[in-house]
Amino acid sequence: MPSVVFLFFVGMILLVVVITVYGRYQAQARMAEMRELAARQGYDYVEEDVGLAGVLTRFALGSRGHARRATNVLRTRTGGAAAQIFDYRYTTGHGRHQHVHRQSVLLLESERLDLPAFSLCPETMGQKLAVLFGRQDIDFVRRVDFSESYVLQGEDEARIRAFFDDDVLAFFAGWPGLCVEGRGRRLLYYRAGQQLSPNVIHAFLEEGLAVFDRLAAAPVPQPVTEPAPQPTAVPAPEPVSEPDPLAGLDALLTEMGVDDTAPASEG
Repeated sequence: MPSVVFLFFVGMILLVVVITVYGRYQAQARMAEMRELAARQGYDYVEEDVGLAGVLTRFALGSRGHARRATNVLRTRTGGAAAQIFDYRYTTGHGRHQHVHRQSVLLLESERLDLPAFSLCPETMGQKLAVLFGRQDIDFVRRVDFSESYVLQGEDEARIRAFFDDDVLAFFAGWPGLCVEGRGRRLLYYRAGQQLSPNVIHAFLEEGLAVFDRLAAAPVPQPVTEPAPQPTAVPAPEPVSEPDPLAGLDALLTEMGVDDTAPASEG
């Protein structure tokens, strides 16, 4: 009679096989749905883009975890931007403690953008605790509703504050729950931890384009420059008079008893 330990290991192996087969089935079904969506909407479709995963490493999202992959990539051009919608996955932890994260991401690239490097995400309880332990959060006293809804981070805080003017702050304060990252001509848009069904991908693209239009319309912050120093006015030198060769002649003639004012005598 087989031992309990043997049956346990056989059961575990069968469970792993079932999970693996089911995962592959789901992946194949997802690929078929995204291909069908691309054909219906006129998007270009790529099963996987290794380079795209590399581009994301410049952003906060793309620097998390390991085993990063960008799959089911849909490409189009709309609203003056090159758009790529894709499934992004990465893994945190190792072995039995690893966890695979999946979500839909929109990457927009356009000459209309000139963004500071920033990361914007909803302010969750975990984010608030991280801020208490020293994590950066750029707040705006004049827009408490924005600061209570979002965590804003970035290296060049002065430029970020200049870019997030009242119009941009009001836009995000009125639309909570977004994840947005910017860097130069590129804009990332996503909702944390959500891999979307193909039937809402088009709506997801429209949402991202609304964010793109708002940020593209924001004035480009100008660097603050000190006024050029004005040259100090140097007073013109006073004219130097030439010495008078006859100076003192009157006094000398007086001492000699000669009056130079008397008329000359006639001969």
